[in-house]
Amino acid sequence: MWSWWNIPGLQNTGQEPSVSGNFTVPSEKENTDPRSTFSLSEETASVLPDRSNRSENLSPPQVVQDLGLQEHYPHELSLTSMREVSWNKLEDNKPTRPEDLPRQFLQRILSANPDWPPAQALESETNSDEELGFVNLKGSGDFGINPLDIIAAIFLCADHFLRQELMLKMSLCQFALPFLLPDGHSYPMNGVRGTTEGPGATLLLWAMRPIIKTWCPCSSTFTSPVVEVPIVTEAVPTVSFLRLGRCTVSKSRVLNLTLSQTQLQQNIFLHSEMECGDVPRGISDAMAEISWYLPSGKNNTDIFPEAAAFINLRGDAETYQGNTRFLAKVSAALFIFIDVIGEKEREFLTSLAQSPAKLFLIVNSHIHQQHITPEQAKKLFEDLKLQPEQYIDRTNVNEAKLVEKLRAQIKQVILMRGRDQILLSLEQMADIAKESGVGVDEHHPKIQRAKELTKILGSLHPGDIAGYKKRVLPFHGEPWQDLSKAEKEKARMKLRRDQTTEVYNNELDQKKERIREAQLSQSLSEEMRLFIEHLTRPGEVDRAISLQWLKLELGSKSMEILAGLRRLYKQLCKDSKQKVKELKELDQKMSDSSLGLEHFMRELGQVYELSVTRHNIMQQTQIHPNVSQLPGVAADLLLGGFPLELLDGEVSNVPVPWITAVLTEVATKVGSGSRMLVLTVIGVQSTGKSTLLNTMFCLRFAVSSGRCTRGAYMQLIQVTGSLAAELGCEFILVIDTEGLRAPELATLTDSYEHDNELATFVVGLSNLTLVNIGMENLTEMKDVLQIVVHSLIRMRQTGKGPKCIFVHQNVGDLSAHDQNLRGRQKLLEQLDKMTEAAAKLEKVERVTFRDVMDYDAEKDNWYIPGLWHGSPPMAAVNTGYSEHVSQLKNYLIQCLLRRNQCQRAFTIPDFIKWMAGLWEQVKHENFIFSFQNSLVAEAYSHLSLKYKGWEWELRKFTHSWGNEAENRISNATGDLIQLLQTLEREIGTEINKREADTLGKLKDLFESGADNVHLMEKYREEFKLSISSLCSRLQESSKQRCRDAVNRRVGLQEVDATWNKFHKKVEEQVKKLLWECKGRNQVLGDKELQSAFGKMWQDTLSQLDFQPCRQRNVELEIENLLREDTRTQGGVINERLRSKTLSKQGTQYFQMEGKHINRTGMRMNNNTVSFPSDQSDLDQAAMITKSLEDECRRWISDTTEKDMDYDNKYCIELMKIIEENVNNISHPNFTLSEVYKAEFKLHLCGYAAPRFQQMHMRFIDSHNPRRRLENMRGQYFDLFKDIYTEQDENQRQAEVFARSCFLPALRDATLKILSMNIVDDMKKRDPEGKYSLRNNFTVVLLVHLKQTHTFDEYHRYITDFENFAKDWLHRQVVEHCKAQHDGGSTFTHLAKEILTEITGQAKGIVQHAVKQNVAGNAQSFLDMFVEKLKTRISMPKDVMKLVLFQSDTDGKKWAEAVLPCIKEVEQNLLREVMSWDVQTTIEELSIKPWEELFKGLFNCTKKCPFCGVFCDSETPVHTHHSCKQHRPQGLNHYRRSDSEHLVMDICTASVASDVKFRNEDTHWKFKPYKDYQTVNDYYKSWIIQREISAQAASYWKKVFYTFNEQFAEKYRAKPAKINRAWNLDWDVVREELNKTYNATIQSW
Repeated sequence: MWSWWNIPGLQNTGQEPSVSGNFTVPSEKENTDPRSTFSLSEETASVLPDRSNRSENLSPPQVVQDLGLQEHYPHELSLTSMREVSWNKLEDNKPTRPEDLPRQFLQRILSANPDWPPAQALESETNSDEELGFVNLKGSGDFGINPLDIIAAIFLCADHFLRQELMLKMSLCQFALPFLLPDGHSYPMNGVRGTTEGPGATLLLWAMRPIIKTWCPCSSTFTSPVVEVPIVTEAVPTVSFLRLGRCTVSKSRVLNLTLSQTQLQQNIFLHSEMECGDVPRGISDAMAEISWYLPSGKNNTDIFPEAAAFINLRGDAETYQGNTRFLAKVSAALFIFIDVIGEKEREFLTSLAQSPAKLFLIVNSHIHQQHITPEQAKKLFEDLKLQPEQYIDRTNVNEAKLVEKLRAQIKQVILMRGRDQILLSLEQMADIAKESGVGVDEHHPKIQRAKELTKILGSLHPGDIAGYKKRVLPFHGEPWQDLSKAEKEKARMKLRRDQTTEVYNNELDQKKERIREAQLSQSLSEEMRLFIEHLTRPGEVDRAISLQWLKLELGSKSMEILAGLRRLYKQLCKDSKQKVKELKELDQKMSDSSLGLEHFMRELGQVYELSVTRHNIMQQTQIHPNVSQLPGVAADLLLGGFPLELLDGEVSNVPVPWITAVLTEVATKVGSGSRMLVLTVIGVQSTGKSTLLNTMFCLRFAVSSGRCTRGAYMQLIQVTGSLAAELGCEFILVIDTEGLRAPELATLTDSYEHDNELATFVVGLSNLTLVNIGMENLTEMKDVLQIVVHSLIRMRQTGKGPKCIFVHQNVGDLSAHDQNLRGRQKLLEQLDKMTEAAAKLEKVERVTFRDVMDYDAEKDNWYIPGLWHGSPPMAAVNTGYSEHVSQLKNYLIQCLLRRNQCQRAFTIPDFIKWMAGLWEQVKHENFIFSFQNSLVAEAYSHLSLKYKGWEWELRKFTHSWGNEAENRISNATGDLIQLLQTLEREIGTEINKREADTLGKLKDLFESGADNVHLMEKYREEFKLSISSLCSRLQESSKQRCRDAVNRRVGLQEVDATWNKFHKKVEEQVKKLLWECKGRNQVLGDKELQSAFGKMWQDTLSQLDFQPCRQRNVELEIENLLREDTRTQGGVINERLRSKTLSKQGTQYFQMEGKHINRTGMRMNNNTVSFPSDQSDLDQAAMITKSLEDECRRWISDTTEKDMDYDNKYCIELMKIIEENVNNISHPNFTLSEVYKAEFKLHLCGYAAPRFQQMHMRFIDSHNPRRRLENMRGQYFDLFKDIYTEQDENQRQAEVFARSCFLPALRDATLKILSMNIVDDMKKRDPEGKYSLRNNFTVVLLVHLKQTHTFDEYHRYITDFENFAKDWLHRQVVEHCKAQHDGGSTFTHLAKEILTEITGQAKGIVQHAVKQNVAGNAQSFLDMFVEKLKTRISMPKDVMKLVLFQSDTDGKKWAEAVLPCIKEVEQNLLREVMSWDVQTTIEELSIKPWEELFKGLFNCTKKCPFCGVFCDSETPVHTHHSCKQHRPQGLNHYRRSDSEHLVMDICTASVASDVKFRNEDTHWKFKPYKDYQTVNDYYKSWIIQREISAQAASYWKKVFYTFNEQFAEKYRAKPAKINRAWNLDWDVVREELNKTYNATIQSW
C-alpha cells in the first residue's frame, strides 16, 4: 500500500532545486488549471499570519520549501483550513509537481483513506510521453522525495489540532505514527545537543492524546475482558527496532511482517522496498514512529497475547545517539539490525547494554565478503552479557522463518513479569524525554497554560459524578429537564385533565417561574466561574486547547467510570430475574455518570439564558460579569471547528435563546449576509452516522461504539473559491444526530415521540438529508424510513422540501448497486406505501413519496462498504469505504448545486428565525404551514407585497385606460359599435400583455430565490391564479365600462338627434334676426337687442315639434323583478305588499324577527357551551343585517349618482349582491332563513325604488331637448349680441371655448383621475405597508383600537369589521389629503399635478399648431385639438356647436387667440382648487378612494365557521382559508350551558381536543372538532391550526379582561370567569403582536 513518487525536475547537482522556494498564491485568472496548485493556497492565503518577525533559526528546511509549505512553517497549517470545501479539495487528481504532494497526502489521510501514497508516478509537465511508471534510475541525477519526508514536513507545519487529527486518521488507517519528530535541521540547535547526538526531536505526546484504543487482552491482570483507554495513558511493553550501520534487509518491512497476519499484510511502516522508499531522506532521518499491536482475545488469530507498542527509529542508530539512548530508556526491548560489527559498533552496543532494555541482535553473518566469525560473536555476547536467544542470525533464513523467530522473542518480552518488565505509558516516557533532552510538544507553554482549566475536575470523585454535576453544574440537569417538560406540556396539554386551557396554562407558567427562581437562587459554582473566566480570556487558540484538554480529561474519566459500571452490570445480568431493581438503578447510574464537555457547554447556555430573561434584565441581575461574552466565545468555537449542541439529547429540547445568541454572533463575525446550506444525517443507532460525516468533512463529532451522540450537534464548514459563488453560500452547516430506535430508550413511553421530534426538526432544517441505513435489508430500514416519511410530509406542507439520499452502509459487494436494482424498486414501493399511510395520519390525501421529495431511485441510493478491512482492533479502514464516501461527498455538492437553482441558501439570521419557528411547531406537534414561523411569515409578506404592487399597477392601468376609453366614446362622432369592438380588442391585448409580464415577474422572483421565496413554492400556483383572475376581472370590468359608456351614448342618440334638429332651427332664426337687426338704419341698444332676441326665441320654440320623453314606472318594474326573483316566497311578498306599497317598504332600517333566523345549535359536549339566548341571536343577526343594509344603501347611492338612465340591470344587480352577501354570512349559532332573504330583498328594493325613479326623472329632465335649449338661451344671446356689435371674432370665440368647453372638461377630468391618484400617493407614502398588506392593516387597526380603547369600538370591530375598516380608511384618506406640505394640502397638490399635466398637453398642441402654421379654418383646428385630447378630456358637445357659430376665421389666428385663454383657465382652475373643501370634494368623487384601498386589502369575505374571524389571505384566489389569530369564542356570544358565563376557548385549541359540536351542517349529530373538515366543503376549506395548548392572543385576552362586563351585558350573558393572568401589561401585548404579525410597533 505504501509507495511514493519519483520526482522529476529535482537534480542532484549541488545547486538549488529547480522548484521555487517561494510559495505563491496564484489567482484563478493566472492559473487556468486549479488542479496544478497546492490546494492549501486558495483557502489559507487570506488568513496567513505576518511572518516578518520570524527568527533566522526557524527558517524552513529545504524539503519544506520544495513542497511549497514554507508559508506554513512552523505550525501554521490549521485544521480549520483543511475542512474548507472548494473545487480543489473535491478533485482527486494526479500530482503534477512537488507542491501538489502535500495536498494529496492531506486529502487522503484526513478522509481516512489508507491508499496513500497511491501507486502512481508524478506526471512530468515537460515530458508527457514518458509513461513508464516509477523512475528511480540511480546515477541518472534524478531523485524523488521520500514519503517519510512528506510526513515530517507536514507535521512540522501543522498546528496542534491538525497534528491530533492526522494522528487519529493515521491510527485508523493502521499507519505508524510519528513518535519522535526531528526538527528538520542537521546542525546543533542552541548548543543543547552534542555533535554526535543528531538533530533535535520532539515527542508528540499532545498530538497522540485523543487516540483511544480498544482491545481484549488474554492476561488475567485486567479486570475487564475489554480494555478501552486513551493510549497515551496506558502502560504497555514497548519494543523498539533500530538499525546500526548499513543493512541489507528492510527493518521496517520485517516489522510489518511481524505485526501482520499472513493473509492480511499491512504496510504499517514505510520501508525501502516500497516505491521511492529508497530515496535518500532529507529531514525524516532520526524520526521514530510508533504503532501498537492490540490483541482481539482470540488465541487462534492473535499474534501476541497482550498489547504492546512498537517503535521504529529511522536512520543509523549510532548517528542519532540521543534518540537511541532515549528509546533504550523507555523500551522493554531493543531489536537491533546489524550487518557489520567493528570496534565503533561494539562500543555503541556496549553503551546500550547498560540500559534497562533487553537487547536483541539480528545479524547477517555473511555480507560483502565480510564475516562475523563465531569468535567475534562469542566475544560480543560476553561483552554485552547476552543470552543465545538474544542473537538472531538471519543468514540464509527466509522472511517467514525470521518473522517466526522475532515473534517468539517479542512474545517472551511481552510476557515478562515482575521487575524485569518495563511498562511505561507515553505520559511517563514524556517525563523521561525531558530528562534526556528530547522535547515534548505537550510541554509547550501554551499547552501547559491551557491545562490549567482541568483543575475544575479536581473535586470530581469517580464514584459520584452525579453529585459533581449537581454541585458544579446546578443550572441545567434537573431544573433544565423540568423546565423542558413544562414547556412541552404547555405546548401539548397532555396532562390537562378537566382543567381549562387557560387555567392549566397559568399553572404551567407559574411552574416555569418557580423553576427559574430556583435556578436563580443557586450561585455559580467556583468551577463554573473558573470555566467562564478561562473561556472569556483573550486568545482563541488558548481557549480551544483548554477545551480540548477538558474534553480529553472528561473522556478519560468517563471511560474509567463507565467501564467499572459495565462490569457490575454484566455481573448483575447473570442473575437479572432476582435483581431487576438493582439493574434498573444501575442503568440510571450509568446514564447519570455521563460527563462530557457538552454538559459544561449546556451550563453556559443556561447561565446565559437566565441572565437575559426579562426578569433579570429588569432587576439587573448578573450571574457572572462576563456572561455577555459567552455567545461570542461559543461563536468563535463554532467557527474554529468545535461542535455546538443544537438539540439537548438528555431533555430533548432546543435552548433557542442560547443558540440564537451564538448564531447571531457568528453572523456578526462573518457578515449577516453570509449564507449557509444545511446537511444532516439521521439513521438507526450505531450505523456509523458520525463516522460518515467525520470521514467526509474531517469533522469532530463524537464517535465510539454504542450511543455516542445524544440530541443533535452542528459544525460549520467554510466554502471557498468559485464553489462558494456557485453554491450561493459561504458555509455548510453539518448536523449530526443521535441514533433513532435506541435500545436504551425503547422502554420509554415517549421514545417514538422523541425520534419523531428529532427527525422532523433536523429534516426541517436541512437542505439535504442523509438517511443512514445499516446493510441493505429493507426490514431493518422500515422504522427509520417511517419517521423520515412523516418528516418529509410535514416539511412539504411548510414549503421547504429537503432532498434525501439513502446511504446503505456495510454493503461490501462491488456490484451492490446493480444487484439491488430490484431492491430499489421494492424500496420505492415501500416508500410509497409508507407515504400513503403517513399522509393519512397527517390529514393529507393522494401523496406519493416522489411528491414529498425529489427522489431518483437510481442516483439517490448509495452503497458503502464496511468501515474496516479485516477484524478490529488491528484492522485498517477499508479503502473502498473512504473512496465511496469521497464520491458521495462530490455527489452531495452536485445535489446542493442543483438545489441552489430553486432554493437559495438561508442567511444566518434567516436560519435562526426558521430554526426557532420550526422548533416551536415541533413542540406543539403541529407541522402544517404556520405563520408562527417568522421566516415563513416574512417570506409570505415579501411575496404578498410584491403581488400587491403588481395588482395595484394593473388596477391603475385599467382605471386610466377606462377613463381614456370613456373620453374617446364621449368625443366620438362615428360608428359607436365599431369603436366598442375596437376598444374591447385593445383592452384584451393590453391586459393579456400585462398578465404575461406580471406572471414573468412572479417566475423571475421565484427563480431568483430572493427573500426566501422558495418557502412559498406551495403557494406559487395561488399567486399565479390570483394574477390571472385579477386580469380577467379587470378586463371584464373595463369592457363593461366601455359598454356602459356606449349604451349611454346610444340611449341619447334619439334625444341628441332631436336636439340637433332644434339647434339648427334656432341657428337659422338667430341668423335671420341678425340680418334683420343689421338691416335697420339705427343701432340697437342692449334692451332692444334683448327684446328682439326674446321674441324670436319664444316664437322659435313654439314652432318646434317637441314630444316629451316617456316616463317609466320604475317602481312597477322593480316589483315585477322582485316577484320573479322570490317566487318561492311569493306569499311572503304578497302579504307585505298588501300592507304597504313597495316604495314605502324601505323607509327605515330592516327589523329582525324570530322567523328570520334558523338556529344551528352549535354546542360543545360535556355541557361546555350552550345556545345563546334567542334575543342575543337576534341582536347579532340585526348587527349583521344593518352592516349589509348599509353596504347596499351605499351601492344604491353610488349607482343613482351616475348621469345615466335607470336600467333594470341595476335592480337585478342589487338582488344578486343581497343573495351573495347573505349566503356568505357564517355564524356558529344561526343561519338566515329564506323568509329573511325574501323580506330583506323586498325591504331594499323598496328603499331603492323611489331613488331609481328619481334617477330616471333626473335623466329625462337633464337630457330633455327643449330644456337643453332653454339652458343655452343665455349663451345664444351672448353670441348674438357679440356678432351684432362686431366684437373681435377670434377673441370672442376663444374665450367662449375656454370658459364654456375647456374649463368644465378640465375640471371633470381632474376629479375623475383624482381618486386613484390619492390612493397611489397614500401607498407610496406608506413604508409600513398598512395600505397594501392585510396583516399590516390589521395591526394598524388593533393599535387604533388600543388608542381609542372604548368598548363600542372593539365591539364594532368584532361584529362589523368591514364597515369599521372602511370608516377608518375614510378618515385616513381625508387626513392624508388635508395634510399640509409645501404651502398647500396634499389634495390640492395632487389636483394641481393633474390639471397642470392636461393644460400643459393642451398648450403644447396649440403652440405646435401655431408654430407649424396650421392649415384650414378654426373648425379644422378645433377638430384637431379635440382629436389630440380625446383620451384626456370629454368636451361638452352642446357648447362646442356654439363656439364657431357664424365663423369662418383662419385656424392659425384662432389658435393664437385660444392659447392665452387656456393659460387663464389653468390659473382660474388652480385658484378654484385652492378653494375646494377637501372632505366634501373627496366624498363627491365618483370613485371613493377608501373603497379602492379596501379592495386591495380585503381579498376574502369567508369567516371561520366557529369564531367568525375573517380569512386574512393576501390573495383573492386561495385553496384554503386561514387566519393568524382566532379570538376567544366568548367574544362571539359563546357561553357555558350550565352557568351562562361567556367562554374563553379558541378554535385552535378546540380542533385539537376531543370536544364535539353539532349544528345544522352536521344534521344535528355530534361531530368531533378535530374532524371539522369532514363536515362539508366549506369547513374543509378552512385550515385551523391544531394546538391543544393554544391560548387566546394576548391582545384579545387584555380586551376581554378589560371589557368582560360590557360584553356580557351586550350579549345578555354572565361575565366570563377570567383569571387575573389575562390582565396583561400592554407592553407584553405589544411584543406578542410584533412577533405574531412580524411588525415593529414601538409604542402605543
